[in-house]
Amino acid sequence: MKLNLKNKIAAQQYDVVSFFDKKSKKGNEHYTANYGEGKFLFSSLQNQQKFEANPEKYIPQYGGFCAIAMSEDKEADPNPKSWELRDGKLYFFTRMLFGIIDAKRQWVKDPIAKRALADKAWEKRK
Repeated sequence: MKLNLKNKIAAQQYDVVSFFDKKSKKGNEHYTANYGEGKFLFSSLQNQQKFEANPEKYIPQYGGFCAIAMSEDKEADPNPKSWELRDGKLYFFTRMLFGIIDAKRQWVKDPIAKRALADKAWEKRK
């Protein structure tokens, strides 16, 4: 699986499990798990263990690239403070125009159509 990595670390160093608790927490080097070509960081041992038990549940969609950019057949780094859980899946979004406009606004207008476009673009990259 392709992942959006920076220095081999996924999810912009955020704890992907924390989003499922409706929070966004930075991970740290004390709690890590390797998956695919990257390393995930966690804020606690409990979250690391949850991830290790079922990584596919927690991996952000489109490898952690911005969902809106992927719907336009592009790859863009997200801002992990802009995210959504939909149908049990984690989606990240980028902020555009100097961080003022959030790409998530485009997504929520028609998430089914946007997801279909993003899924199609993602399949080409896998």
